[in-house]
Amino acid sequence: MKRNIFDKAEGEDRIFKDERYLYPEFVPERLSHRDSEINSLVYAFNPVAKGGKPHNVFVTGTTGTGKTVSVKYVLNELEEYSDRAKKLYLNCFEYNSRHAILAAIANFLGAPLPRRGLATDEIYSKMLEAMKKVDFFPIIILDEIDQIMNATESSNLLYDLLRVIEYQRNRFGLAIISNDPAFTAKLDSRVKSSLAEETVVFNPYTPIQIKDILKERANYAFQRSALSEEVIPVAAAHAAKRGGDARVAIEALWKAGREAERENAEKVELKHLKKAFELVDSVSALKHVKELDNNEKAVLKIIAEFSPIASGEMYEKYCASEKEPLSQRRVSEFITNLEKRNLVSAALISMGNKGKTRQISLTTSKEAVLKELTD
Repeated sequence: MKRNIFDKAEGEDRIFKDERYLYPEFVPERLSHRDSEINSLVYAFNPVAKGGKPHNVFVTGTTGTGKTVSVKYVLNELEEYSDRAKKLYLNCFEYNSRHAILAAIANFLGAPLPRRGLATDEIYSKMLEAMKKVDFFPIIILDEIDQIMNATESSNLLYDLLRVIEYQRNRFGLAIISNDPAFTAKLDSRVKSSLAEETVVFNPYTPIQIKDILKERANYAFQRSALSEEVIPVAAAHAAKRGGDARVAIEALWKAGREAERENAEKVELKHLKKAFELVDSVSALKHVKELDNNEKAVLKIIAEFSPIASGEMYEKYCASEKEPLSQRRVSEFITNLEKRNLVSAALISMGNKGKTRQISLTTSKEAVLKELTD
């Protein structure tokens, strides 16, 4: 009998036991090193379970600090505890306009919408009508909300959601997630006063905490003895250098396992992890391009086009391209920020009799960066 090419013989799963524990969207049953933040989220949403109205929540912190997974974890628990609450998770990289988000919420509430053709105000009206009929409390998670087109669009969207109570007795619970701790400060004053949010700050994980998290995930994801001893410590150290980004470490571990499996290796070795770092760091860095402000994007564009380039020459090109260029010190701060996001590297090099300068290089594909800047 012919064996299907996707079938594996018994004993062939040497690497993974269940790789889903390493998926980016996976929400574990227990979250390590986030007790205080989880307690703050529980406090904010607890009134729903008692028939009351929750506090709106603003969740902030750098990438990979557990913001999204913690919010999902708490609201999963709330849904399990009370059938009064239902959450809708929207990532604003995908839903990046007021129109798209209101349409998604209207669908969530059961409003029948045509696939195209409705103006934003019409969608809002249908959402309000649907809100009258729901028998649950909707909690909307807006992840990476700073990716909505601009601050005005964000303010208008939040104002729409906050003023629902003017038309209905019901209201929404809001969980707003952003890497930018100053996001709410940039909103329209009418929104800031109505939002009245609880702020929950997620600080970066320490290397030891990342190591603990990786061990827990690896215990469920990998077969016993499938990882070389040094893999988890090196992955944790690498993530710590990236600002305590546990998500990078988890994804690198997953991709290292896939690489070892592809090679039909006995176990995951450092060579597999290093290959995974290259891929994960590149993807992670490119994602950060969308988070940059216009001045940082202008600097990155010059570096991408002329990499490697000396800092003095880079500043001259920047001044030539901008009508109102900023100071060299300010531009130097932009470069430091680009370094932190792993988009560029800056090395001090000797110029002989002319002294020393910083040579700035792109850390990933020029074509990929320029594409992100123009999209």
